[in-house]
Amino acid sequence: MPPVSIYAPYSGLNHRSAKRFLARQFREAGLPFPDEDALDLLLGLTGLSHADYVARGTDFVSAETFDALRRAADRRLAGEPVDRILGWREFDGRRFAIDNVLSPRGDTEVLLRAARQAVRDVPDARLLELGTGSGALAVSLLAERPDCRVTATDLSEDALRTAKRNADAHGVEDRLSLVRSDWFESLPGSARFDAVLSNPPYITTDAMARLSSEVADHDPHLALHGGADGLDPYRVIIPGARERLMPEGWLGVEIGFDQGSPVSTLMRGSGFQDVSVLQDPAGLDRVVCGQAPSA
Repeated sequence: MPPVSIYAPYSGLNHRSAKRFLARQFREAGLPFPDEDALDLLLGLTGLSHADYVARGTDFVSAETFDALRRAADRRLAGEPVDRILGWREFDGRRFAIDNVLSPRGDTEVLLRAARQAVRDVPDARLLELGTGSGALAVSLLAERPDCRVTATDLSEDALRTAKRNADAHGVEDRLSLVRSDWFESLPGSARFDAVLSNPPYITTDAMARLSSEVADHDPHLALHGGADGLDPYRVIIPGARERLMPEGWLGVEIGFDQGSPVSTLMRGSGFQDVSVLQDPAGLDRVVCGQAPSA
């Protein structure tokens, strides 16, 4: 008997066999992570946790779920990333809608942890996030620090709507101020913060031309392109943050893996002290941070 295809009419697949059939389709198409993609789609579309999948893997999927899996498989095979198919991405253990914004990556959790540590002992901390996108950083910080307030800017109205949706979903909307702004431009001149953080666009013009279609076709270019050398946003963010930070305030920015040295130089040139480069789990430079002078 020939193997059952995921594209055949519904034939009583259980969760485990449905996952195997998805993975086989993805593997035959040459996708790089067929098993991971298959499991992520199955869990995302069924609402099962990993523990549920282990315990209830032999439960049959409904005809409706099978049809949803089939449509999702078609989209994945056409090159659409899993998170775009599901409409959300998990970040630091929370689910974030990603409509019209950069999908938050796990690497950005390095910046989140650094910011969390920077304001750990600052009561009623006031933070500024530049280029908030989905709001994943701001919302994650607020969810863990009920005494904090965050002002988050973005040039995209779509991004601000998505960030508000995520803030509402996680119950922190009353402590998040969303401002449409080109970096600092629309902020009150008197506004000062205990910390400034940003995951700005940092991909060079040459690298933009070489991006995979899964990134180039699905993440907004406004959130990716950092100019000819990838450093244009830092030339605005770093000196601007120096003016907006309280004495001994903290600045942290995500960077490309090869930008640790030039971004550190920009920070020191703007008067920041204790400048350091933090690495991601792969051992690549991922965040540059520094402290404003005491006076």
